[in-house]
Amino acid sequence: MDIKNNYKSFQLIIRNGWAIKFSVYRGENILLIFTSTFTCQTVVRYFTDEDEAVECINFVTAHDPQEKIEA
Repeated sequence: MDIKNNYKSFQLIIRNGWAIKFSVYRGENILLIFTSTFTCQTVVRYFTDEDEAVECINFVTAHDPQEKIEA
């Protein structure tokens, strides 16, 4: 019940060729999942800081979804 009551998942969005799904657990744990709509490359990142999560979203969506992102 803890997860069910403290977990929030948001609707998938498409931005600049990237499908983005994000979820929040207890308001402080942020999980981001990006998938290129062209290559199906998937990037998964976890954050506890909202500003860092926003920086990651901006970083990924600024990249060409048809080219590989190097870790």
